[in-house]
Parts: sequence; C-alpha cells; structure tokens
Amino acid sequence: MRIDFHCHIFLNVNAFQAFKLYNQKFSGYGFYKRVLKMLEGINTINTDDIIEKTLYHLERVKIDKAVMLPVSEKENVVVREWARNAPDIIIPFFNPPERLDDSKSIKDIIEKAILEDNYKGFKIMVSFRKKKLNDKILYPVLEMAHEHKLPVLFHTGYPPPGTQKSVLTFSNPIVIDEYINSFSDAKIIIAHMGYPWVDNALALAVQYPNIYLDISNMTYMMPNRLKDFLLYAKELIGLDKILFGSDGFIPEMIEIAANYFKTANFLTKDEIDKIMGLNAQRLLNIE
Repeated sequence: MRIDFHCHIFLNVNAFQAFKLYNQKFSGYGFYKRVLKMLEGINTINTDDIIEKTLYHLERVKIDKAVMLPVSEKENVVVREWARNAPDIIIPFFNPPERLDDSKSIKDIIEKAILEDNYKGFKIMVSFRKKKLNDKILYPVLEMAHEHKLPVLFHTGYPPPGTQKSVLTFSNPIVIDEYINSFSDAKIIIAHMGYPWVDNALALAVQYPNIYLDISNMTYMMPNRLKDFLLYAKELIGLDKILFGSDGFIPEMIEIAANYFKTANFLTKDEIDKIMGLNAQRLLNIE
C-alpha cells in the first residue's frame, strides 16, 4: 500500500501558470526552476472537479490513500466533504481549536470530531499563530490523541516560500521533549523532518518510539539534502518511522513528489516501500 501522509485542499487552477504566478518573486531560486521544469512534464485532465483531479494524480503514481490536512477550523468541513466523496482514499484529519472563548470546551470539540465525525488524526498549525509547539492549548489535543492512540502531525520547521510570517521562530520541534513522556500513546509526526532542525527531529525519534518524521515537500524543495537526511535517518533510527508526503498546492505536485523515488538508488525497494506507505499503513492501523 502507498499512502501520501501530507496533502492539503488543492486549488483548481492551471498548475504551470499558477506556480509561475504565486512564486514569481522566487524566479531566480533553484526550487522555482526545478519545480517549473518538472511541471512541464506532468499531464493532467480538464475538469472543474478538484477532487476528481486529485484522485487522477494519485492514481497515476499508484498512491492508494491520502491524508488530507486542514490548515484552519474552516477547512475541517472541506476535508470532511473530500472524505465523503472518496471514503476509500481520503483520510481526514482535524485542525483543533487554537484559541477559544471560555464558554467552549476544546476537549468536547475534539471528542466530537473523533467519535462522531470520524476524523482520523490531528494537524497542528499553532506555529503559524505565533505559538510554540509546547503551548498549553495543545494539551487537550494530546490527551485525546493519547487516549485514542491517534496521530498528531505538527507543522515544524520552515514554512512555504512567501509565507511572510515569523513561523520559524515557533517551529523548532525540540520543545516536544518537554511533554512527550506524558502522552506516550499519541503518535507524533514531525513534518518536513523538522528542517532546518533535522538533527533535533532525529534525536527525538531516537528517544521516543511514538515519534515519526515525514518528508513532505523536501522531494522537490531540496532533493539532494533529502538524500543525506534519509541516509542519516537510516543509520540512526532506520527507515520504519519515515513517512512519504507530497505537500503541494496543486495535485500535479503529488506526482513530482512520488517520482523522486524512481531514481532514489541509494535505497532498496523494500526501504522505498516502507517510506511510500507501509510505515503509514501501520501507523494508521489500516488492514
């Protein structure tokens, strides 16, 4: 089984034109030239249905399931609709409240999301709201994840180019060390391998069996460094806790991310199979 552990709600736009428009200020950057060139080689379909387009690109690279990650409370509803449209493929995660009135209970909202609305995990974006990854507002989420043995995917490390927010200041994964022992049954995923704090992320994964790392966006942002990081992981923790993720803003980028492993001759087929889905299958308890 192959699973993309890091998808977002995609824009239904012309991929080539949209990438040039949204990233024109980075036209001299290496990633810009590389991704633009790769997009030229990706075929797509003409449709106004963005879910259909996403499923098309998942199928083209033989990805069986995709974890859909909302980046706001508003997107929780959209992610749920995606899952209803493709229940055998889309795995919905929940973006928990990050600021609430005293009249509301975070725990009640989270419990409803799990037990009634059937979300399968949590996406944490507090670093985009100037909160560090040890903020007390996360404790109800972690308690519920611990109780129900659910995955919690943290945005860590650098944000997408052009974010123009002080996200890095709040995104060092090392602070997870403060509380992880209290939530040992929660399954913690450090997105983007924590870059630029990859050593911190690996150090956490060494100490704690319930910490995993995803490689989202690194396949196209820094493919050569990713090779080094995967080899570092292999010699330190092995590759059983490394998860594939695409993390693009258009469905075509799923293919770009997956195609990285066609030439990853520094890994065996079994190792690639683990990263591309078998690790995620075990983590998500999918038969």
